[in-house]
Amino acid sequence: MKNTISSLLKIAGVACFSLITAAEASAQVATVIPNVTISKIRTGWAADQFGLETAGTPIINPAGCPVPDGYMTDSTQSGYKTFLMMATMAMATEKKVTIVVSNSECNVSRPKIWGIYVEQQ
Repeated sequence: MKNTISSLLKIAGVACFSLITAAEASAQVATVIPNVTISKIRTGWAADQFGLETAGTPIINPAGCPVPDGYMTDSTQSGYKTFLMMATMAMATEKKVTIVVSNSECNVSRPKIWGIYVEQQ
């Protein structure tokens, strides 16, 4: 019994360390922009891509992209369809969102979207 508890504690310790390490790695490669309202969804430019603008908050540009007038993604990126669905739903229902952008990559010269979280109000 004592060995079983000891083994479980070691596994739990490794799991916690892994979660903390993953969180630290995420913090280094992405920036989280919380509690914003999507004011515009831009599509087109003869490509399967879209951009977001937010209301009342400056565009956060951790990658130093040359055109920081919104956040961008395109259909070559994993999660693209989910991002578009979430952004459309959030705008239609006036829900606040959290946008996650890359700290090192741009998409069409704008901060690259890595995630969109819709929040309850």
